[in-house]
Amino acid sequence: MDPYSERRLFGRSLTLDPARTAVLVIDMLNDFCEEAGILGNPAALDLCASQNRILASARGSGATVVFVNEQHRTNLAPERAFAKQMTHAYQGSWGADVVAPLTFAEEDLAVIKRRYSGFFQSDLDLVLRDRGISSVVLLGVLTNICVRATAHDAFFLGYNVVVPEDGVGAMSPVEQTASLYDIATHFGWVSDSSSVCAALTSGAVIENTDPDLARRMATL
Repeated sequence: MDPYSERRLFGRSLTLDPARTAVLVIDMLNDFCEEAGILGNPAALDLCASQNRILASARGSGATVVFVNEQHRTNLAPERAFAKQMTHAYQGSWGADVVAPLTFAEEDLAVIKRRYSGFFQSDLDLVLRDRGISSVVLLGVLTNICVRATAHDAFFLGYNVVVPEDGVGAMSPVEQTASLYDIATHFGWVSDSSSVCAALTSGAVIENTDPDLARRMATL
């Protein structure tokens, strides 16, 4: 018996109300995405076309766009082990800038995060609640680290969580597939950019649209 095929996908069909939906762009920064970045993975730039389509649909439909950017102080002199690892995306540096292919509109918002999750000790939850947001669409990198941590916290805080597979990226297919499978079965909806755009612009429903995830998990 295939243990993965026995696990049920999370939730039923989801309708996105643009006025109550936020698209969160997580860590699409030079230090993570450009070859010259400290942790650069240029493959992440391949996500920008799908991300820009979703961003255009979000802005056109009245949804909220929030760039959630990791950023660290240069003079923190940390003592704790985790903080000592944060030697990238320094505030004011090129590495902390959003990658050039992504568009940033005047009405977009930006939130700084200091840890993997965009919600951990930031004001992201406050920003979203002030706008009456109930659903979040997550874009960015890395699927298995910052995107996943943000998805978990969003779910725990009561938000509907949507992750378009072609809008997020990991360092390997194993990490990508395993993270998306866990999100689809426990935390939210794994969809794609076309479905998200249709949901925002024409009221189409969001489904967990990748039945192949279970098969892909079984072959890892």
